[in-house]
Amino acid sequence: MAKATPQRPHYFARLWRELGRMGGEHDAFIKVIIVERIVKAVVLTALAIGLLVAGHKGWLDSWAEYAQDQLNLNVGRGIIMQLLLRALAYVAAFTHINVIAVSAMAYAALEATEGVGLAMRRRWAEYLTVIATGILIPYEAYEVVIRPTLFKVGALLLNLAVVGYLAYRKRLFVGI
Repeated sequence: MAKATPQRPHYFARLWRELGRMGGEHDAFIKVIIVERIVKAVVLTALAIGLLVAGHKGWLDSWAEYAQDQLNLNVGRGIIMQLLLRALAYVAAFTHINVIAVSAMAYAALEATEGVGLAMRRRWAEYLTVIATGILIPYEAYEVVIRPTLFKVGALLLNLAVVGYLAYRKRLFVGI
């Protein structure tokens, strides 16, 4: 008589179970990632508030150009960003400073979510961190090749280390 082999659960059931798991204990590098994400969220929030306040007072014209080059906030250079800015200008009278401030707040929320999720040892936060960080690596590499700065090279190296460490050490995307 043939034994019935148990069927493997559906992919989405395995994925849902994996995302709901608790991660392992924190080692030193995970703690560094948590601190980096929380600090980045605080800095981005302060930057966004500063942009909104200083933008309304007219203090930002020369500083904004420098920050756009250094922080890859080259608003208006790509077709998608131009379309987004035109749509925002059509719907509401947003200035480019307001768009940058809102973008910084959204990015700060993502960074804070990653940091808090990692601190709570949530497996979904490990995946979110790898995906959100990994998506930007090709753009960061392109920027380092085209217009290298110490800040850009450091950010690229840090993000490569974070993605590599979490994906390999935490065995993400294995067995799902």
